[in-house]
Amino acid sequence: MKIFSVKLSDEGKYRCYIHSVQEEAFIHLSVGSVSSLVIKVTANTSRTLVLQCESKGWYPEPELLWLDGEGKLLSAGPTETVRGPDDLYTVSSGVTVEKRHSNSFTCRVQQKIINQTRETQIHVPGGFIKDPSEDYLVIIGILMLGIPFILLLVVFLLCRQCSSKISTSDEEGQSTQLSEPTTEDLTR
Repeated sequence: MKIFSVKLSDEGKYRCYIHSVQEEAFIHLSVGSVSSLVIKVTANTSRTLVLQCESKGWYPEPELLWLDGEGKLLSAGPTETVRGPDDLYTVSSGVTVEKRHSNSFTCRVQQKIINQTRETQIHVPGGFIKDPSEDYLVIIGILMLGIPFILLLVVFLLCRQCSSKISTSDEEGQSTQLSEPTTEDLTR
């Protein structure tokens, strides 16, 4: 028996009867539909990243799971499941992740009745998720470079000011010496 252009409504029990030998056989046809997945980055803050996974065209209703780079289950928001007019399911779920060592995340959609699983992985480059401690390191680095520069500038300005006062004092002293009468001037 061959069935062409299988539809979801074709699922069920079929009987094959061979009249010449008076035998029959029964078979249960399970119909399923699977689809690919798409992961999108929907938000990126200094500490977290929000990933959204969606897959359309599943039958029967599948489940959606998020896994980290080590294959451990992530705590995600509730899975939204919508059954379309074609009786196919669309599933979607979001997960908020913090920076991890591997920065790899997997979205897995599986349907156990028809034994089908699809998954896709996203690798987020290290610079894409900002680690707040990195901000502090940058600030500390700037301060460590900036403070000695400021101190050198202050010392330079103070030395310059002192040098200027000494020059002014010397000039004033010379003019005072010139204006003071000498013994020769007094005898004249």
